[in-house]
Amino acid sequence: MPGMKEFGVPATDEAIAYIRQIADEMATLFGLDPAEAQGRIRHFWTGEAFLTEYALLALFHRTTQSWAKQIYYGGRPWWRDGPPPEPEPYPPV
Repeated sequence: MPGMKEFGVPATDEAIAYIRQIADEMATLFGLDPAEAQGRIRHFWTGEAFLTEYALLALFHRTTQSWAKQIYYGGRPWWRDGPPPEPEPYPPV
């Protein structure tokens, strides 16, 4: 199944292409190497699947930059003014 080895999430080819764009965005925004970006995505979406119409709508409703920040910062409010929050620890503890 596409995406299982790379990101650990069952997904359509279209979803995997989008998730790759998120990983690229994480590398650009935060200077992450591809392995760390993939690992953060794998951890963030553990147990998810992007195979149904509803799941794909949930994935595509946000920009790749928005997802990259959500995955990198976790639930911290990165959109607020001021200094950026601390990223989620990696590897996850």
